[in-house]
Amino acid sequence: MLTVHFFDVPHEIYWGLLIALYFYYTGMSAGSFILTSLGTVFGIEKYKKVSKVGVIMAIVLLLFAPLHLLFDLSQPGRFINLFTHVHLTSAMSWGVYLLILYPVCLMIYAWFLFRQDFVKGLNQGGFKASLYRFLLFGKTDMSEASKENDKKQAKFFGTLGVPLALAVHGYTGFILGNVQARAIWHTPLMPIIFLMSAMVSGTGLFIIVVMLVEKFKFGRLNDDIKSLIADIANLMKWFILVDGSLMIIYFIVLWYSSESGYAAGYFLLHSEGWSFLGLENVLGMLVPFLILLSKKARQSLPAVVTASLLTIIGVLAMRINLVIGGQKLPLTGSKIVEYVASGRDIGIVIGIAVAATAVLTFFYTVLPMNRPGAQEIKSTPTTKGVAQ
Repeated sequence: MLTVHFFDVPHEIYWGLLIALYFYYTGMSAGSFILTSLGTVFGIEKYKKVSKVGVIMAIVLLLFAPLHLLFDLSQPGRFINLFTHVHLTSAMSWGVYLLILYPVCLMIYAWFLFRQDFVKGLNQGGFKASLYRFLLFGKTDMSEASKENDKKQAKFFGTLGVPLALAVHGYTGFILGNVQARAIWHTPLMPIIFLMSAMVSGTGLFIIVVMLVEKFKFGRLNDDIKSLIADIANLMKWFILVDGSLMIIYFIVLWYSSESGYAAGYFLLHSEGWSFLGLENVLGMLVPFLILLSKKARQSLPAVVTASLLTIIGVLAMRINLVIGGQKLPLTGSKIVEYVASGRDIGIVIGIAVAATAVLTFFYTVLPMNRPGAQEIKSTPTTKGVAQ
């Protein structure tokens, strides 16, 4: 007699919270840089006022993003293998080099944006002057020809940075979209969905950071900046609309594509309903979209901040739902794979977030964020406690 034994093969979720946060950080970096480029690359004058804010934010987020990958490896030194084993047909292999080229391009772009302000700040003495002198690398020429070269080079590297920004975040969508065994991931829409959600979260964080820099660096938000924030909020409204439309199309295709696709759609609606429907789509997309539909609301800073915070939360939920949720449906068997983030992973996520915030605050404090019509707050008895 032939006896057949069936074993309940255990499954494990290998791409957990740290991988989802890596996708999240790279997305916000790409989104904020695209907004920055509207001024220097596409020539929209009003956006030049916040170009420096955006590029610093894009650089810092991108520098901290790969730390999630390194901590996720049981042996972090193994990341070197990605440099020594190149596979031209692998999106992950391309991503390694994009993660080098993109931040280098951004730093060169930022240097040309800041160079003239570094030279002007040399006469103030102290730590800042020493820092500016170091960052200038001896390039203190302030002739008209040199200034014109700064403008041309900033536009060149900014233009180069746009496709790199799209590629850096788009490749993460390609990584998931090419996994045929995972119904939630396997769709040609995945790179576009990742890019549009990156624009939403990047814009939301950008608005909040611009407001904080204006408040603590220059003392207040003048009418020009308030008007610019309203314009950026209007852009975010359209980003949300496109992102929401893509998610609807994605879900319809998923639901009717195959038996596994239907199971994945059912899983998102029922097992992950509170996160997928409630947190990601209703709270993270629908509510901020409805808020920003009103022109009066877009001109209200509290309303814009609320909408921005909701989009940041919603896109974070989206990254978790897709990355982790996509692995909860087992490849064999019928038991949903459970995932609980470890205390170690949660601690790492919090630690990286705190470190990134501290580095951002440091750069915004010490770098010359000069723009026309604004004067930095100086440390005086009447402005006690306000950092320059």
